[in-house]
Amino acid sequence: MMKWLLPVLLLSLPAAAALPAGIELTAQMERAVVPACPKERAHSLRLHWHNGKVTGTLAYLGLDLGCSRSGNTGAQGEGDALSVLLTLPPVDFAIDQLTLHLPGRTLNGPARLRHHNGDIMIDWQAEGSPLAIVLTPDQGGWRWRGILPGSLLLPALKQPVSMQGSWQPGQGLRLNAEAGLPAPLSGRLQLDAQLHTGEDGWFWDPGSRLHINRLNWQHLQLDELMLQPAAALPLGGIGRWELSWQGGRWQQQALPRAQLALQLNSYEHGSAELILSPQLQVKANWRWQQGLALELPEQRLSLAAGLAWLNRWLALPDVVVEQGQLVLALQSANVLSAAQPLILLARLEDGRLSRGELSATGVSGQLAGRWQQGRLRLNAGSGLTIEALSTGVPVTNIHAALSWRNNRPWLSGLTANVLEGRLALSPMPLSAHLQGELHIQDVSLASLLNLTTVSGLTGDGRLHGRLPFVFDGAVSVHNGRLWSHNGWVSYQAGEALRDSAADNMSLALTLGMLEDLRYQRLSADMTMAVDGEAVIMTRLQGRAPVGERMHPVNFNYRHQENLLQLLQSLRFAEDLSERLPAQWQGGKEQ
Repeated sequence: MMKWLLPVLLLSLPAAAALPAGIELTAQMERAVVPACPKERAHSLRLHWHNGKVTGTLAYLGLDLGCSRSGNTGAQGEGDALSVLLTLPPVDFAIDQLTLHLPGRTLNGPARLRHHNGDIMIDWQAEGSPLAIVLTPDQGGWRWRGILPGSLLLPALKQPVSMQGSWQPGQGLRLNAEAGLPAPLSGRLQLDAQLHTGEDGWFWDPGSRLHINRLNWQHLQLDELMLQPAAALPLGGIGRWELSWQGGRWQQQALPRAQLALQLNSYEHGSAELILSPQLQVKANWRWQQGLALELPEQRLSLAAGLAWLNRWLALPDVVVEQGQLVLALQSANVLSAAQPLILLARLEDGRLSRGELSATGVSGQLAGRWQQGRLRLNAGSGLTIEALSTGVPVTNIHAALSWRNNRPWLSGLTANVLEGRLALSPMPLSAHLQGELHIQDVSLASLLNLTTVSGLTGDGRLHGRLPFVFDGAVSVHNGRLWSHNGWVSYQAGEALRDSAADNMSLALTLGMLEDLRYQRLSADMTMAVDGEAVIMTRLQGRAPVGERMHPVNFNYRHQENLLQLLQSLRFAEDLSERLPAQWQGGKEQ
């Protein structure tokens, strides 16, 4: 670099102190440049001596933070090539334009440079705000503190930021800063950065950290965010970063910790990979253009891994996933704007799940809709389908419609086929605690009686009903009602009961009527405790043969049985029949 020989000589002249009062001296130099950093230069320097005081002016001073001043020759080279700023004569300067060169951009504005007790103090008008910095030379390097543009940290930070740091030849640069996040975000960030020089200039050391103790945006809160470079990155930040958080909340719902791998291809676009667990990663593309545009291309994920992750923060039933895939897609023109819709799609394909002895096959479904202005609106096609649910009683063609009301998911309706009839659930909110009503229509009485443990009991008719239920880890039914019109019931008593009827006329009469009871109305009241113990009070009104004539009959019957145990035995029998060889089920041996 060209030395400031003339100004130094001027200031060092012994005779200058003895000059008569009123004499003024002026020296000037047109240009000075740091050869290793062409953007670091000074133009039109003027030094003015008057009455023993020296002042200076500069038309232009350029500093380049992206340049290695040593030409990457190590600490000795750094010491031989200090910044043009630090080699200016130790006098006060008025600078018409101070330019700070950053990777891909510059900051400009007028400034004043002052010296005080060995410190260099710069007052600068840039980015529309008054800024200040104090440089203290220290062992061939410098320490510094002050108020600088927030865009030095992040392009979106418009307000000035309090910073401090240090630099020693061959040891890199340390930078500490603290600032508030730009709207619409809220929170405070703290930067502890280490920068070094390499062949391509300054770069971020992997030990650098940006910490946010709590970030808030709309209904989202994330705690203890940490951003760090995945490897040594250029000062401009282009490359791969790792972002992690230790928990948070979405509205009233707690969120687990996670990690995000963020790829910056430029300041305007890049990609991201959300690492929810070692088996579950979600990929996305982003673009910054008057807002943050985000796109999750349609991608397939493991349903088992997805449910395992959800179970870390949601009280989901203990479900085993035997197979299935989850398809995700998302798109938003600006996720930072509540007015811009967030278009989302989640699709379940080819699922097979089980819980205990229950199993579901052919499980598929879709959630499609948009999030806008703090509300989720699901499309009409959102729902769930199950081809078959094995409960001991075969339930097939299950179709559930889903919606979103009052900031929570709702079951808008559910239908299924069972025992030649239909089931339907009334609309209800979905949560760990469910309360609703099951409606029964046209269920075959003959098929239902075939499932009971009462030997010799048959019949036919169509059964209807409604069963109010509560699910809170187990199912209970209260005030359930069942009814049927115009059917028949037949009970063929066993030999022991017939022998008892031989000496009991009343029993013999009852058994005789039940051999062919034609009812006009069948009604039943049902309750079931959480342990499965059920009580069914049945009333039949109809006609039955007595002798050779049909007589009116009113028959009441109380039946008590554990339905959960019954279903369990039915599932066991069904499973056993599928597993036994054919010849053990009545086939002929070969």
